Amino acid sequence: MANFNYYLREKSKDGDTPVLLFISYHGHRLKYSTGKSIHPKFWNEDSQLARLVKEFPNAKKFNDRLKFIKGEAEKTLMGMEADLNRIPSTIELKTKLDEVLKEIPEAEKEDPDRMPTFMELFDRYIQEAKEGTRLTASGKRFDKRSIQKYNTVYDTLEKFGKSYHLTFDTIDKNFYTKFVTYLNKEISKTVNGKKVIIKPSYTVNTIGKYIQVIKTFLAYATENGYNRNMAFQKFKAHNTPGFSIYLNEDEINQIMELDLRSTPHLERVRDLFIVGCWTGLRFSDFTAIRPENIKDEYLEIKTFKTGEKVIIPIHSMVRKIMAKYDGVYPNSLPPAISNQKMNAYLKDIAKQVDCLKTPVEVERIKGGLKAITRQEKWELVTTHTARRSFATNVYKSGFPAISLMKITGHRTEKAFLLYIKVTPEENAKQLLDHWRKTALKVG
Repeated sequence: MANFNYYLREKSKDGDTPVLLFISYHGHRLKYSTGKSIHPKFWNEDSQLARLVKEFPNAKKFNDRLKFIKGEAEKTLMGMEADLNRIPSTIELKTKLDEVLKEIPEAEKEDPDRMPTFMELFDRYIQEAKEGTRLTASGKRFDKRSIQKYNTVYDTLEKFGKSYHLTFDTIDKNFYTKFVTYLNKEISKTVNGKKVIIKPSYTVNTIGKYIQVIKTFLAYATENGYNRNMAFQKFKAHNTPGFSIYLNEDEINQIMELDLRSTPHLERVRDLFIVGCWTGLRFSDFTAIRPENIKDEYLEIKTFKTGEKVIIPIHSMVRKIMAKYDGVYPNSLPPAISNQKMNAYLKDIAKQVDCLKTPVEVERIKGGLKAITRQEKWELVTTHTARRSFATNVYKSGFPAISLMKITGHRTEKAFLLYIKVTPEENAKQLLDHWRKTALKVG
């Protein structure tokens, strides 16, 4: 497996220093000069590119050149291995790469009048979102999660582009079919007798998200005069209800009753999770409750995802937790930790509850195929389980769906009913109970 990484020759130099491309392949190592230099203060170690700052106005062109060189290096190495039927030496690779880059000089890539390629415009599209020069439909800046999603799609397209020529004219039905097939397929190889997955097969929903990002980008490209190919409008971004669980009130109570005093970090996570179970807020919201959001008997909070204000009565169990932390933290609630870490701790907590050790059949569609596995219920508990549990339990208690949607933020009853976890039998029982309460007879 080959690795291509950029690094600075002198990281601490007070002035411009050369950017080198370090190529590691099959035990060979080549330090290749890119012919580009940069001041270390403008260099981003994580992205291995220049920072997009006002003090470095040519950062975009600089990065385009580095991406181009890396792409040519990858293609050159792959081509030489195929042509020679062996691993080329570092001298052979350097000589060939010099020839390739000499044939395509940098000046050609820096023509200001040249229309950007598909991938160049996609990169600009992402940069505009990062910088805030392009906003969401509601006029807000894109959050980090959205930008991360764009970057992931960009990286995937870049890899796919090694076998498919990506231009605005080639984004058609053939592209859609081949790209979806590529996403569905697992790519792996054997290293030292062990299977190493290079690219996993993706779920239907993940593929749907990738297609939706591409469609949104192409709409932007069309609106700005870069694209005239309308084939993308027929691309289907499929979505199926993902497998998830909810906890009923008895299960929530058993989690609440666990004695976790010997593990304070788990105790705080448990308490914060219970707050989520009885407010219906998303992780980004129940971990951001401030003192000013607490209004006597209610929580008033502007949700992070939609920006809408919701008012939620404070449940007795939440009130109990607030009393526990009163005077300890300003908001009378446990401090927030990362979503990833909280999910890991939640599993440590949930597996202590006997009733959550029941096996559950998990159905997922991956690689275009339906797969059914069995997992114990505690393994499936996440921070989002809290919100789904709230919606499902309150709905089952007989609270009107339309009123509950005002708290959960669901815009349509159809979306809400897909979100909650209610079986057809439970729906029938709820209707029967309703008829009994209203003294109506069932034929």
